Amino acid sequence: MATVSVTSKGQVTIPKRVRQALGITPGSKVEFDLDKGGARLRLVKRQAPSRIEDGAGILNYRGPRIPIADMHGGVAMRKAARRARR
Repeated sequence: MATVSVTSKGQVTIPKRVRQALGITPGSKVEFDLDKGGARLRLVKRQAPSRIEDGAGILNYRGPRIPIADMHGGVAMRKAARRARR
């Protein structure tokens, strides 16, 4: 059993071993219930790790999706154009 400290704001860090065992990732939702003089932690919703491909959706972008490979190519072309202007 791990012992953790409570901050002045009432926050605690869930130990890594517990997070891994329950599959808790950043953005996951957990629930606390009172139980016989203690408390019980339960995973409510697991948050999948974000992916770079989801970036446009996260930003509410409504235009056409541009493949990642094309983005990298565009950056490389821009750098080459800058070098050519020197």
